[in-house]
Amino acid sequence: MSRKPLRPRLTACLQRAGVFAFYLTVWAVLARLVNQELLLPSPGAVLGKLLSLLPQAAFWRTLLATLLRTAQAYLLGLAAAILLAGLCCRFRAMELLLSPLLSAVRATPVTSFIVLALVWLSNRRVPVLTGFLMTLPIVYSALYQAIRAVDSDLLEMAKVYRLGRLGTLRHVVVPSVLPAFAESSLAAVGLCWKAVVAAEVIGVPKLAVGSRLYEAKIYLETDSLLAWTLTIVLLSVALEALLRHLASRLMKEARHA
Repeated sequence: MSRKPLRPRLTACLQRAGVFAFYLTVWAVLARLVNQELLLPSPGAVLGKLLSLLPQAAFWRTLLATLLRTAQAYLLGLAAAILLAGLCCRFRAMELLLSPLLSAVRATPVTSFIVLALVWLSNRRVPVLTGFLMTLPIVYSALYQAIRAVDSDLLEMAKVYRLGRLGTLRHVVVPSVLPAFAESSLAAVGLCWKAVVAAEVIGVPKLAVGSRLYEAKIYLETDSLLAWTLTIVLLSVALEALLRHLASRLMKEARHA
């Protein structure tokens, strides 16, 4: 009986491996046809460059600096979204004032924010602001809609049983909005990570993954450019997988609470 659940997982893993092998083969064939490392290095050359970066302390310091900026932007965005969603649901005037600003944030290209922010802030702080602005609207919108959609019958029942504000928040509101919060948080983390790296490419702070991308482009080091890009993709996948695992555990604990 323990083998049956493994079959779908094994099949899924084999399918993903097959897709990966297909695109890797396409890449290798194209690189061979182009036959110019400057335009399109082979997968082997990119992998070799990445392996040469791994033992370097500067590589890990750069990754850590960008990860810290992303974490700061993401956590600030989550905290602001929770606070503002609660305030806007409580006070109609707050929602009227905030709605145009968030609509403007959604409609404005991220590069415009980066260029404007570089006028006002140092290049170290711009990535944090950019990631924050990408995280806030996504999580805020999901939370605001979820709070508005809380079952009114449950709220009435909470009043009947005299749970109070904190009790109603804990036993009614939080379980109702938790799925929307988890889903929007997962959607936001990838955008936050990419926005931070994009801001680093334009602002070029001292220790940053985006700065290494910019330098690789300037010096025409295509293998290094693709190696850093591969690093960005792998870290993005790892961050989303980690948050998905944490979200699933949080949902399970909330159900058993």
